[in-house]
Amino acid sequence: MVKANLDLIILRLLRSKPRWGYEINMAVRERFKVYLSAGTLYPLLHSLEDGGRIEGVWESEKGRGRRIYRITENGLHFLSAGERMTAELVKLMQTIHDEILPS
Repeated sequence: MVKANLDLIILRLLRSKPRWGYEINMAVRERFKVYLSAGTLYPLLHSLEDGGRIEGVWESEKGRGRRIYRITENGLHFLSAGERMTAELVKLMQTIHDEILPS
């Protein structure tokens, strides 16, 4: 479930503040108990960036460069639409559940 919605999860994390890749990975790990390999996370970040949903900027901290990702206006719209669709899916699942197991 987490990996199927990873784009929305990352956008949601970035909505609260800009983050670098490792920080995103640790936030996902902490909240969902899922570790994302570099081969999963970074291609997705590049795809979100290519799609205009996030932007990455190189920053240097103590001589070490890292890419900080921020959500874009396009990303905010995509996230909003994804959250609406997720809410509709949850309602549908609840309706099906209620029909199968009535109170």
